[in-house]
Amino acid sequence: MKNSFATAEALGRSGRSQYIPMTPSEAWSFVESHVTAILSTIDSHGFPHATPVWYVVIGDKIYFRAQPYKKKVRNIMKKPQVCAVMEDGKHYTELRGVMIQGLAKIVDDDKLKREQVFSVLAKKYANLRDTNRMPAVWREKYGRKHRVVIEVTPTKIASWDNRKWLQLNRDIQRIE
Repeated sequence: MKNSFATAEALGRSGRSQYIPMTPSEAWSFVESHVTAILSTIDSHGFPHATPVWYVVIGDKIYFRAQPYKKKVRNIMKKPQVCAVMEDGKHYTELRGVMIQGLAKIVDDDKLKREQVFSVLAKKYANLRDTNRMPAVWREKYGRKHRVVIEVTPTKIASWDNRKWLQLNRDIQRIE
């Protein structure tokens, strides 16, 4: 049986990482197909602040919306560096995900972009956004609040897909 370095060689990799990345096309398809990203911003004390966000991909950028008073928005206004992670899989051999580091900015002044983002978000989350089930007091207080549009321009993308190890193992066993 071949050792892990030979397995890494078969992948054209150095063997320095246990992760097999997705192709860029696979990574963007994965991102577009998921619903929730965990977005990390940097707070005023230098600590990560991680929150779930619903998002859309338009072109090569990620967009989401949030109320201006939210901590993630305040953090972005001070430090634009963010990191978003989308992942899935329950068992180790199923784990896969994408991490996107980037620079975020509020693009609320661009009315066309704002309308486009709101429209794409509405389509993507039409069957999930059931705020009508929230109590009336919540809907009155929070449901109508202004939301700003945030644009994330990726600066680095990393991905992993542990399912590829299983496929690689099957391929190597066929060769041997």
